[in-house]
Amino acid sequence: MGSGRRTPALLLGALVTLLPMLTVLGPGTAAASPSVSGPTSSGTAEREPTAAELAAQAQKVTALRDQARARAGSVQSARQAAQAAALLASQALEAYTTARRALETAQAQEDRLDDELAVATTQARAAGERVGFWARQSYQSGSGLNASPILNTLLGTNGGGPEADGFTSTLYTLRRIGESRSAELAAGRRTRVRAEKAAADAARATGTALAAARTANEARTAADNAVARQRRILDDAEAALGSSRGRVRAAERKERQLRAALQADRSPDPSANIVTGVTGSCTAEVAGYPNGEIPLTALCALATAPGHYLRADAAFTFDQLSNAYAQQFGTPICVTDSYRDYATQVRLYATKPQLAARPGTSNHGWGTATDLCGGIQSFGTPEHEWLFVNAPVFGWFHPAWAQPGGSRPEPWHWEFGG
Repeated sequence: MGSGRRTPALLLGALVTLLPMLTVLGPGTAAASPSVSGPTSSGTAEREPTAAELAAQAQKVTALRDQARARAGSVQSARQAAQAAALLASQALEAYTTARRALETAQAQEDRLDDELAVATTQARAAGERVGFWARQSYQSGSGLNASPILNTLLGTNGGGPEADGFTSTLYTLRRIGESRSAELAAGRRTRVRAEKAAADAARATGTALAAARTANEARTAADNAVARQRRILDDAEAALGSSRGRVRAAERKERQLRAALQADRSPDPSANIVTGVTGSCTAEVAGYPNGEIPLTALCALATAPGHYLRADAAFTFDQLSNAYAQQFGTPICVTDSYRDYATQVRLYATKPQLAARPGTSNHGWGTATDLCGGIQSFGTPEHEWLFVNAPVFGWFHPAWAQPGGSRPEPWHWEFGG
């Protein structure tokens, strides 16, 4: 048989050995340490704050305030950077708009000059065709208009007769027409050359404007990206500042609660807390001690819940009640809290002011209240119902404010009525 295994017989033997010890210790032993409030649903005690919590909390508040101030500075810097980026983006957008308009103007000018070039080219071509026609007519006669035999014969100018003057006039006219056509051709060519140059200049201007528009658009895009980046930085900084301020408010609130708890009034009349009921062998007196400042020597230990203390008459009757409870359920009453000193009440009130009584007024501080567990901490359980019916017989009760429908339902809280 391996060393890591246990037989059922051995386990059963171990349980039999431990059962008497568990019975002697009782469930109250495990809960003997003081708690900061009533028991949880499992009956375990909650964590108590440390005695130096106020000083630590004050330091925390200071640190959080410093952090908030630093983050406020970061927000201011981020806001200034975002504003600067927005200004640059505005300038870039304006420059882009100007460049875009210049490009549109240049393109319109280029289109207009292209149209003019097309018209000039057409005109020059037409003039050339007309001059060519007259040139062909001249060359077909042999040596030009003035030497054409055909024209001379038709016009009757060979003999130098009376029609010679009419022929000369006609020839002169034809020549002038030819010269006019040549001049028209030359003018058309010059017009086309000028139009070509203007169109070329316009194309270059359009190219320059297009490059400027592209550069301006790139600058605008970069500026927009910078604005978006700075906006994200600002949003993150503002979120961090908001979170930091929230933590400052929470820390300040807790500090105020701690200070209020430390400055709370003590019981107006310590002499009101005196032993009035039946006591057992322990007859310690608590008269004259303020709430929460009763020494353990003036209290009586619970026989059924070691480690817990109550006023003499409360302790005596509680043990009687706990013994009756044990006859019904097999174990004494489980206790998580009994007498609570003032410092513990201060820490509890600072941590859970909605549950704890104001320091100096708690019945725990008089030694006449307990917080219970072992099933009693829940409404409707057999343990809770039994105690509710039987506790008054022994002088204990569940206060109205702690009952279902009360101002602070706490099934675990029970008080002595002596």
